[in-house]
Amino acid sequence: MTTRAVGIDLGTTFSAIAHVNKFGVPEILHNAEGERITPSVVLFENDDIIIGTYAKNAAVAYPEQVVEFIKRHMGDPDFSFEYRGEAYNAEQLSGFILAKLKHDAELRLGHRVDQAVITVPAYFGDKQRRATIKAGELAGFKVLALLNEPTAAAYAYGLANPGVDKKLLVFDLGGGTFDVSIVRVHGNEITVLATNGDHQLGGKDWDDALIRYASEQFRARHGIDPLDDLAGYHDLRQKCVSVKLALSKLPKRQLFYDYKGKILRLEITREFYEELTVSLLQRCEALTRDVMDDAKLTAEGIDTIVLAGGSTRMPMVREMIRRRLGKEPATDINPDECVALGAALTAAIESSRLSGEAPPVDIRTHDVTSHSLGMVVYREGHLYNSRIIERNSRIPCDRTRDDYVTTHDGQSTMDLWLVQGENADPLECNVLGHFEFYGIPIRAAGKSQLAVTFRYNANGIVEVEALDLDSGQTLAHRLAAGAVTLEDLAKDRAPMAIALLMDCSGSMYGKNIEEARKAATSFAERTLGPNRQVGLVAFPGGLQCALTNDLRRVREAMAGLTPIGSTPMAEGLAAARDLMKSRAGVQRVFVLLTDGHPDDPEAAQSEAHRIRSQGGRIVTIGVGQQVRPEFLRGLASRPEDFHFCTESVELQGTFINLATELEQGA
Repeated sequence: MTTRAVGIDLGTTFSAIAHVNKFGVPEILHNAEGERITPSVVLFENDDIIIGTYAKNAAVAYPEQVVEFIKRHMGDPDFSFEYRGEAYNAEQLSGFILAKLKHDAELRLGHRVDQAVITVPAYFGDKQRRATIKAGELAGFKVLALLNEPTAAAYAYGLANPGVDKKLLVFDLGGGTFDVSIVRVHGNEITVLATNGDHQLGGKDWDDALIRYASEQFRARHGIDPLDDLAGYHDLRQKCVSVKLALSKLPKRQLFYDYKGKILRLEITREFYEELTVSLLQRCEALTRDVMDDAKLTAEGIDTIVLAGGSTRMPMVREMIRRRLGKEPATDINPDECVALGAALTAAIESSRLSGEAPPVDIRTHDVTSHSLGMVVYREGHLYNSRIIERNSRIPCDRTRDDYVTTHDGQSTMDLWLVQGENADPLECNVLGHFEFYGIPIRAAGKSQLAVTFRYNANGIVEVEALDLDSGQTLAHRLAAGAVTLEDLAKDRAPMAIALLMDCSGSMYGKNIEEARKAATSFAERTLGPNRQVGLVAFPGGLQCALTNDLRRVREAMAGLTPIGSTPMAEGLAAARDLMKSRAGVQRVFVLLTDGHPDDPEAAQSEAHRIRSQGGRIVTIGVGQQVRPEFLRGLASRPEDFHFCTESVELQGTFINLATELEQGA
């Protein structure tokens, strides 16, 4: 068979690519240099982008032009690598690696390769998975699927051992990530029972431990730190990695390092190295114990241990596995290649399904999600992670909740914060983002009931959709724009915009306007801050001060208020609405002060309804006997948002109470 689909193990330190040959057997494809695995290293050299062994070896000579360990930054919006004034994110850099693999595979096979299954750590979250698909697309692939690395290894084992019925523990310790999964292989069915891991734990951490130790010894002997120099760091890394690899075969090895004419010679024994890195091994052991608990299995319930990832060659890893599980790991598959081989088999199957052909083998996989999916709720004064889909649920899967209702009249949007993780505190989880659903039909508060479906698709990527139950309409949604973060909400730092609407009709002349200025200015003093802005609108008079957190500007605008004319409250509300455009994550509060009745009550009511329907909160403050309380209470968002003062001197206390309430995030 000839297929345009390949399987790719996109690794932290090394990557591999494989295909299914004409006999239906998956095999590794050598790169252009004749190597079975390719270093995941990118070198920028003038106008060329070079991937692989040459790039890895150039790190000492050209440290500012080389980038490594890219996989650890997948999905991180804050990571970038700059060369000649251009910044490259992790998806672009990974795309270069994948493009190299693609080019070399086409060179080896003699035909186009444009479909791929790419493996990811089982413990990758939504952002990392989306970034991996993006990298594949940048390289020119149609990404048929993402496949969890332990599942791919189990796939390769199942192919090598057809017809078995076993429970496997797949221990996958690569260059930068660690996964451990319990998998049942039963005939042609491969079912993941539980998975756990840490995408920031891998062979690099063993390297870094020895690098830190060697640099400390160098600094103690010579008074200079080689890690302060990028070239010195890369040279020391290469020396330490060489020692680590040698200690997998030898009981001891000399570390020789020369930096700025200063020499360091250390004898590193395997026993010392194991003591130096014992905490890393303990993390692996703890995660292994946890996944067995999740699968409700003891060591006796594990039939076979499958190793994946080059770091499993360290004797300390294999000894820990023997001690904990009481059996030898399987040796019939290559840890460096089994993940790519499993991916190639999956790629051939997926490609056959797309083309309507019979798959090369009949093997089916059932994977699970590695993280719980939850939404953020407010409970007992705190933000809380309400888990909706539990970790280790079989994917694809979905859960629907139909208990969402609108909370204010005319509400047309609804916000949801989604997180991945097990912690009750959402700040200790991976925040997926702030989703905004829009297009809810205009109804009274509580009259719109929504059903929200949360879903993990077959690639472990999160999808969410909402349905208006009354109309049957599926609501559009988007990631909300704006700089507000979940931490801002948790610490009452959510941005707030406040419009002060001041009645400047003729009846406010004299003492009344002075008391109003004094109270409103005091309110601004208490309210303004880095995330709190105040604007001033007069009716009549319109906009007096745009939104600002500059108290001086607010004071000057207050001082310029001049009572004259009638009470065009509707115009004031319209001007305030224009000032306070709706922005995701920003609370909008309209504080209206008046001592009388509007010229056009119906127009004022209409404007107030528009503000409330767009999520704005209206607080009304009436002063004096000319006020109609029921009218102002009807404008306010809630009954408790109407305040009445018989005399203007009571304004000070009213505004102080309001400022205190807003400061507390009510």
